[in-house]
Amino acid sequence: MEKHGYGKLSRWNHWLSAAIVLTMLLIGLYFHDMPRGDEKLYWLHLHISIGVVAFLFVIYRVFWRLRRGMAAPLEQHSLLQRLSQLSHWVLIVGVLVMFISGPLIVWSAGRGLEVFGLFTIPSPMERMHELHEWLEEAHILVSRILMWVIGLHVTGAIWHLIQHRDKLRGRMWG
Repeated sequence: MEKHGYGKLSRWNHWLSAAIVLTMLLIGLYFHDMPRGDEKLYWLHLHISIGVVAFLFVIYRVFWRLRRGMAAPLEQHSLLQRLSQLSHWVLIVGVLVMFISGPLIVWSAGRGLEVFGLFTIPSPMERMHELHEWLEEAHILVSRILMWVIGLHVTGAIWHLIQHRDKLRGRMWG
C-alpha cells in the first residue's frame, strides 16, 4: 500500500467486497418481509449460498484491511476526519458481524448451510431457539446500520470527488 493511496489488490478487494455486501443486503431486504413460501425460500437459499461462497473472500478482505491499515486520510475538518475513521471501522466490524452471524443463524436453527443445492455444510450445533432469535435480531440490526453507514460512505466519497477530484479518484480507481 502506498502512503497516500491503495494498491491494486486493495482497490480490487474493496470493489469486489462492496459488490458482494451490497448484493447480500439487497437480497436480504427483498425477501425479509415476504410471507413464508417457495419464493421467500428461494431468495433465502440464494442469500445463504452467496454468503457461503463469499465468506472466505470477504473475511480475507476484512483481515487484509486490518493488517495493511488505511491510507493517509485526505485533508478535511477534524470532525469529518473522525467521522470517516468511525464509519470505516463500523463497516469493517459490521461486515464481520454479518458474515459470522449469518451461518450461526442457520446452524442455531438446527439446519446445515445448503450451497446452491450442490452440497451442505452441516450444523456444528443443536437447535438453539433463543440463540437463533437473538442472532436474527442482531443480523437485522447490523444490516440496517450497515445500510446507513454505506450511504454515509458513498456520500463522503461523492463529496470528496467534488472537493478533491484528483486525489480521491486516484485512490479509488488508480
